[in-house]
Amino acid sequence: MKTLLQMPAVRECAAVACSFNDGGCHAPAVTVAAAGEAASCATFVESSVRGGIAEITGSVGACARTDCTYNTNLACTAQSVQVGPGATVSDCLTYQPA
Repeated sequence: MKTLLQMPAVRECAAVACSFNDGGCHAPAVTVAAAGEAASCATFVESSVRGGIAEITGSVGACARTDCTYNTNLACTAQSVQVGPGATVSDCLTYQPA
């Protein structure tokens, strides 16, 4: 069984309006949602309040994109992911259709 520390890290996040992005993702775990064609980051929060834990780098906790090459049992198996503008302001740019 993997722990949160062993889950794929959010290597880069270009969603600068997200409260968890402060020079990198600091959400303990992000969820990738299946919103239409987008593999959007459901953890995205647009707020002036900074969130997360400064000492950690975010990781992927769950992924609802069951059609992704890196999705096994709703968990991400990629080495790391990139988040940034796509169909929404915060998409998983690592998403690859199976």
